[in-house]
Amino acid sequence: MSAASRRVFLACLALHLTLIFVVSVHETFWLLKRGVVTIIGVHSSAWESLDRIPETMLGAGGSSSRNLWKIVVATYTNAAGIEVGYGYFAPNIPAASALVFECHYPDGRVEYEKPNLQGEAGQFRVSTLVDQIDRTDYDRWRIALIKLLARSTWKRHPDAVMLRAFFGKISPPTMAEYGAGKREETFTCLYVYDFRRETSESEKPRL
Repeated sequence: MSAASRRVFLACLALHLTLIFVVSVHETFWLLKRGVVTIIGVHSSAWESLDRIPETMLGAGGSSSRNLWKIVVATYTNAAGIEVGYGYFAPNIPAASALVFECHYPDGRVEYEKPNLQGEAGQFRVSTLVDQIDRTDYDRWRIALIKLLARSTWKRHPDAVMLRAFFGKISPPTMAEYGAGKREETFTCLYVYDFRRETSESEKPRL
C-alpha cells in the first residue's frame, strides 16, 4: 500500500470512528434530555443544549428532506449499521412506546389489535420500529411508518372499512403509586391517524 493510499485509508477510518462516537454521544444525550435516565443535579435543559452539537454534526436537527449533508450522513450510517449508537443506561423503567389499531367494520363493530408479526424475532422488530417511530420529529415519516404497519393489519381484517391508529406512551406506576397498590399501566395518547381503504391519505395527528 502506497503512502497516499494509507493516508486515505486512515482518513476514512478516522471519519468512520468519529461518526460512531458522535452517534453514541447523541444517543446518550437523547436519553438524558428525555428523562429516560437521570443524573441528579443536572436539569434536562442542559442535556438539550449539549445535544445540539452532535445533532448538528449528524444533520438530525433539521426536518428538510433537501438537506444534502443530512441525507449523506443518514445513508452512510444506516448502510454501516451505526445509525443507533450505544448510549448510557441506568436501572430505570421508562415509558414504552405503543401503537394500537382500532378496526371499524360496516356493521358498526369495533376491534382492537396491536401490530403483530409471527415469532419472537418478528415481535422484537415491531417493538424496535415502534420505538423508532416515537423518536422521529418528522410527521410525514411517522405517518409513512405507521401506514406500513397498518397494511399488515388490513390483511388480517379484510372486512374492516377503516383503521384508526392510536400512538402513545405506556407508563408504569410511579414508586408512590406502586406503594399505594396501583399495578395498572397508563396509556397516554400522543397521535391519532385514520386510514381508509378508499384513500391513501391519513388525517393529521390530533394531540
